[in-house]
Amino acid sequence: MSPSLRRRLAQWAIALVPIAILAIILITVGTVGFVQVSSQPWFCKSCHIMEPYYESWSTSSHRDVACIKCHIPPGIKSEVQQKIQAANMVVKYFTGAYGTRPWAEISDASCLRSGCHSNRLIQGEVDFKGVRFDHAEHLGEIRRGMQLHCTSCHSQIVQGTHIAVTEATCFLCHFKGKPAGRPVATCTGCHPSPPTVTSPEGFTIDHEQYVKDRIDCLSCHSRVTHGTGEVDPARCVSCHNEPERLEKADQPTLLHRVHVTEHNLACIQCHSPIEHRVVSLATNVQLDCQSCHRSVHEDQQRMFAGVGGHGVERMPSSMFQARVSCVGCHDQAASLPGHDSVNVASESSCLSCHGVRFANVLPGWQKEMERKVGRVTPVVEAASAAARSVRLSQRTAADSLLGLARENLRFVREGKGAHNIAYSDQLLRASLDLVRQAVREGHLPYRVPDVDLGPPVSQNMCLQCHLGVQQQQGTFQGRSFDHTDHVLSAGLECSQCHTPFSKHGGITLASASACGSCHHPAVQRVNCAQCHQGPGGAPTRAFDLPQGRFEHGPHVAADLQCSECHTPPAMGARDLKCDDCHEQHHRPKVACLSCHEGGALADHDRTDHVLCSQCHESVPRLTSWTRNVCTACHADMTDHHPGKPCQACHQVPAMGTTRSAVPEPTTGTTRSPPEP
Repeated sequence: MSPSLRRRLAQWAIALVPIAILAIILITVGTVGFVQVSSQPWFCKSCHIMEPYYESWSTSSHRDVACIKCHIPPGIKSEVQQKIQAANMVVKYFTGAYGTRPWAEISDASCLRSGCHSNRLIQGEVDFKGVRFDHAEHLGEIRRGMQLHCTSCHSQIVQGTHIAVTEATCFLCHFKGKPAGRPVATCTGCHPSPPTVTSPEGFTIDHEQYVKDRIDCLSCHSRVTHGTGEVDPARCVSCHNEPERLEKADQPTLLHRVHVTEHNLACIQCHSPIEHRVVSLATNVQLDCQSCHRSVHEDQQRMFAGVGGHGVERMPSSMFQARVSCVGCHDQAASLPGHDSVNVASESSCLSCHGVRFANVLPGWQKEMERKVGRVTPVVEAASAAARSVRLSQRTAADSLLGLARENLRFVREGKGAHNIAYSDQLLRASLDLVRQAVREGHLPYRVPDVDLGPPVSQNMCLQCHLGVQQQQGTFQGRSFDHTDHVLSAGLECSQCHTPFSKHGGITLASASACGSCHHPAVQRVNCAQCHQGPGGAPTRAFDLPQGRFEHGPHVAADLQCSECHTPPAMGARDLKCDDCHEQHHRPKVACLSCHEGGALADHDRTDHVLCSQCHESVPRLTSWTRNVCTACHADMTDHHPGKPCQACHQVPAMGTTRSAVPEPTTGTTRSPPEP
């Protein structure tokens, strides 16, 4: 190289050094400036396609966190890569080569960095809308063959809820491919202690107790999901157009590894959603019976919901108000003619939820409803027959009313009154009212009889379980007891003898004598014939009392009132002394056997031939022997020489002789006076 050329290059080098230094400074300042400017959230908004995302971020819980904190993982390498990508996006924006669907992958490291959610994995359980959730279980373990990431559940799916929990992801993982009502981790895995709630009808549902009793959630919540979560193949084409990739659409393990584990793709991007919620039973009775039956059982559904009858207001069953589904009771497999298989209800269905205290409740409902239907049916049929026997003008006024009565009766019969006993009871009563109205308006030649349907079930909480108890008999304190006399005849409320619902099953009466407060009032006169058999309530049989044989007949004939001997509350009369009324009793001339039937020999000995009053203070006037006194013991000698005094032939010690002075008998037995 010539000297002149070297000088010329040196001059150029000297001239270019400041320019290079200036360029480096400008590039450095520009780069730093670009880094700083592009790190500001408002810079993201400069692209109009990013405006919705910026707006959702600005109203989210992360609004004080810069975009780069999440979108750029920790570390210089990641930051350089992301800034180069950001510069590329700027170039594409100005050249018009950008896409309209921005995409970003958020690394778990961004979320778990120091100062953010670094302790989230070890914080344990959290509560999310009443659902138990543990981050460690979901992020620290493989779930259904996938490694979940933070953005698997926290994703930008709906604008305005930036990085919020995408519940659809939870539902897809827990419900997809699982039997109805049998999610991953079961219901109590997410809802370990469901709260006590009150339905719109005021029915209290104690979920915690149901969980303790291990009652199947499906008993009430039979339809809690909607959707299948399947993947529409057309969705693959929205991202991929390579045939070799589309051919792998039937390899779920590969797809989940690539899309979820490697690229944090949100599940909902590919899967159709599965909705999960508690389905309330509406008044239009759209129950989930279709899971077993097709377009049948409309009467049963309407009966359960308490709608569809005539002359009766809406009255849903308490089981309907508690959101109990059909399969909650119909859980026993059975077969019926014309059906492959059906589920029927049985008493065991009641006991599985309510325990043994509900034994015989369902059979009682069924039996009592059959009895009531059997009593109303002949009345409706007789009125309908009477309507056919009158002129057309009369029949027209009555036919429509009788038609409504027949429809109510059919509704109870076909809809099975046990599905809603209170509503069924009201429908039957309404049928009788419609018959009476038809007879009155149509002037039908028929007299509607009084039909005993018992107390209205809807007005008595006890009868809503113990239907038919008013017809039952039993025992109390060893005595027979008939509910009919008390409930139907006397119209007593259950609470007059039984404890309230909070102490269900108890009896407030301490003993049988406590019944006296109603049966034997202390003030008013008692009509004993209401309970006791016999003339005026006086028994016809004789009673053996310590004082002797007693018959009510002669005393009733003497116009004596029961209350003169029987006083409340005990009402017993065994301790009364007959001498209080019978002043001339126990005299030598009185026939002792009129009271001491059978004689008194079994209670006396030979040495008892003493003054009777020495042992019996109640007989002070019995001071001498007579034939009547002797035959009180020697009853077998009543016809022996009648009319003659005993002492005419027998040596009888004088009345008042001491026991030691009584001579030994010379003949006969030791229990007879000595013969002369």
